[in-house]
Amino acid sequence: VIAERTGVLTVADFRPRDMAAGGQGAPLVPFVDALLFHDPARDIAVQNIGGIGNVTWLPREGALCAFDTGPGNMLIDALVAHYGRGMFDRDGEMAAAGRVDATLLATLLQHPYFRQPPPKSTGRECFGAPYACEVLRQAQARGLSPEDTVATATALTAASIARAYRDFLPHVDEVIVCGGGSYNPTLRAMLAARLPGVAVVTLEARGMSSEAKEAVAFAVLGHATLCGVPANVPAATGASRPVILGKIVPGAARREFVP
Repeated sequence: VIAERTGVLTVADFRPRDMAAGGQGAPLVPFVDALLFHDPARDIAVQNIGGIGNVTWLPREGALCAFDTGPGNMLIDALVAHYGRGMFDRDGEMAAAGRVDATLLATLLQHPYFRQPPPKSTGRECFGAPYACEVLRQAQARGLSPEDTVATATALTAASIARAYRDFLPHVDEVIVCGGGSYNPTLRAMLAARLPGVAVVTLEARGMSSEAKEAVAFAVLGHATLCGVPANVPAATGASRPVILGKIVPGAARREFVP
């Protein structure tokens, strides 16, 4: 559709080739994270908090590791919308006005996904609308206010990220937070509180906007496809080998140069 409407040569549909090699087709950005953020002096975790949270761990030496940590904003957004407070918790204000229910949080952290070792990925099939309805049911049974419920959901995102680091990453010096969740100061504060001694910074502190990161990442992935460079990370996706991702769709020109 993009190639037809724009007339521009387009690289698209990156996941199937990794899946054909036995991988899960996700996460796809670790290749780019390694190019942009690897530091030979520190162990870096690049933590995206979109609908789902996912981390790319970049050790100062050795192979990277990447996987989905669990819900990012997905549960928070669903609850905020349910309460008629908008589409998301702007500036984390609703969570900041509530109190985390430790009992409900402990129950939510028993979800089997959090114990599953990498490589792993998840999405709405685990943490979508049915899951939000169940969380809401449990919150109501405990008599939680809307603010307390959103605060507890926000704490779940932070706690599941910190737990993933503790269980599956040997060491982290710095966390670079990106994605929509990076604009939620309540969530960032909860995450920092659960990672004592670890620097937690936003992507903006590294000179890039969170709003641009996905576009940058897929531009780099598309360039790798055109250059014949494998861009999946088998350690992250579970694929049997590195493969060239994407499909090249010609644009309007009769002849187009593909390096």
